[in-house]
Amino acid sequence: MGETLMSMQDIADLAGVTRPAVSQWRRRTKVRGRDVPFPQPSYGPGGRELFETREVVDWLHSTGRGKNAEFAEDAPASGIPAGVTFDQSLILLCLRDNSEDDLSNLDKSTLVEIAVSIDPGDGVVLSEAIEGNFPASALEFVDDLYSASYGASDALDRLESGRLGRNQERRGFSRELVDIVAAVVDGMVAHADSSDGGDEQPGAGRFVLACEDLDLLAIAENLAGLDSHDRTDSSQLRDLRRRALLRGWLALDVDQPKVTVTSVHGLERTAALEQLDHVVLDLRPSEYAVIAGSADLLCDRLEGSAERNRSESLRGSRSANHGPLVAALRLPRGLWKHAPRQNSGLWILKGQAGIARPWVADLSETEIVSDELAADIAGVLATSSAPNELPARAFRYVRVRDIRSILRGEAVVPPGTRAVSFASDRHDFIDDVRAASIETAEATDVFDIYVNDRPASVVVGSTSLGAMIETGAITRHSGSRIDGAWAEASGTVPVVDTRRSGEVFRVDAFVAENSFRRSIRTLPGDVVYCSNPPTAWVDGRGGSLVLTPNKVLRLGDDARIGPHTLAAVINDARSNEYANWQVPSIPVDQVEAVEDAMRRLSEYRQQLQVKERAAMTLGHALLSGVASGTMELMESSLEPRTSHGR
Repeated sequence: MGETLMSMQDIADLAGVTRPAVSQWRRRTKVRGRDVPFPQPSYGPGGRELFETREVVDWLHSTGRGKNAEFAEDAPASGIPAGVTFDQSLILLCLRDNSEDDLSNLDKSTLVEIAVSIDPGDGVVLSEAIEGNFPASALEFVDDLYSASYGASDALDRLESGRLGRNQERRGFSRELVDIVAAVVDGMVAHADSSDGGDEQPGAGRFVLACEDLDLLAIAENLAGLDSHDRTDSSQLRDLRRRALLRGWLALDVDQPKVTVTSVHGLERTAALEQLDHVVLDLRPSEYAVIAGSADLLCDRLEGSAERNRSESLRGSRSANHGPLVAALRLPRGLWKHAPRQNSGLWILKGQAGIARPWVADLSETEIVSDELAADIAGVLATSSAPNELPARAFRYVRVRDIRSILRGEAVVPPGTRAVSFASDRHDFIDDVRAASIETAEATDVFDIYVNDRPASVVVGSTSLGAMIETGAITRHSGSRIDGAWAEASGTVPVVDTRRSGEVFRVDAFVAENSFRRSIRTLPGDVVYCSNPPTAWVDGRGGSLVLTPNKVLRLGDDARIGPHTLAAVINDARSNEYANWQVPSIPVDQVEAVEDAMRRLSEYRQQLQVKERAAMTLGHALLSGVASGTMELMESSLEPRTSHGR
């Protein structure tokens, strides 16, 4: 292993435990009655503590601590020599995977020969091998890394997850977003296979990936490989090719249709719209593009020049009412880790398609099944290829939308958009009894909470809700008058009223977008309240329309109170004057704890309310069913009997 060093996190990863566990080991040196001191650190750049790998391995042997029985075999991939960089290691790993001997046994001319053999067009490592001056420590480290790994792909995983990889800048996409994009690409491949009879192996040699984002590179696994990106040759793209080469996803100098995967997350709005336009203009016939970005940009309504620019990108020509947009999806929050409260969006585009009726879906509150999403995309593409034919299948998620509505400035994906479903006939009384009894038979969770004495504060105060609104810590928004005639059983946009404990009915997403476009929509964590009598309810999902006279309180970052706590304050109020409601000043260190308790208490009350409604339904169905002669009670339902072993 040579002179290699490990950080505390490296030791935790090697031992298969958490970082705090290693800190505990370091403080508590007694192991089964013996004193086994933790290895002594040296200090790296910035005063960071580093530990010699051999000493760490010996200490783990002596103590028997950790959960990784193969720590000795994994250690060569964990310790890193001083001065070795990630870029050096990645280049050398590509060379080592194509060498029959350890790199430390080869001279520079041999390294260049290996680079020429795998990269004659100089798109991956040839220039770096010629110009590089690799220290002996880097060669030995990559040799150790490769020998400790199960092949090149595993070696890359270890490099990326280790200390060198953790220091790399990543966009921070969750695996869920990668899986969603992969499902979309699977749908494209399935459509291509079905279009020509499917004689070839699905996806074999069908498309290549054009991608410039490291976190989305895994989509190449579903395709024929990574495109050569011959128009540009930046260091970022060469880095992507090296990773794709190690995973077996690289296909250089290919002439096959591309699937371009682009992210505009984190770009300023003008720059993001320009990037969208570039992607659309670069699309050739039979090529696809998938664009990921914020839902604000890709799905919601825009105003002014931003709306005009987006509409121009979505037009096939300056005056056309069609374009390349095949489908648009609103995705859950948190898929981009730098903005955990932001919803993501996705566009699926097809080159020169001339589509007048794209398909849209709001998946922000929906469980996404990859196979079902892929099937929807394949069906959508089949429909766009034959627009005058009815879809061959029912869709799980998406719903068709006229692009003219989008080009007029409406939202691309109105919140709550779902596939059209058809209501079934009403269940009879016996079904009602069975459904309600399932609910009443389940035990209710126990609600308990623990408190401690705390020294009394010298200052105990409160602030009026009116004052908090005046300072901007809380903003207040009005509800809307919504006729119950708009209610639809298959609607997907909730209409809420706190006087009736939340949702009262639902309306169609397109109706909500067209008829109530100026109405307030709740955000997750908004407090919906009514002042006469004082009643409040927290919308944890967001996207709801609010019935007047209800109003919405939206908490700012400096409110120093949580939404469930504020709702509890309102529910305890005695006055009908909202401005006079007194909001207590909660100690800063107690704000989150109080909010969590109030949230759990609210959930507990909702459980009780569900039980109460189920009990009322059960009683009504029992009486009505027996009285109508369509149902009778079994003896076992009147008096419990011993089971006699059955």
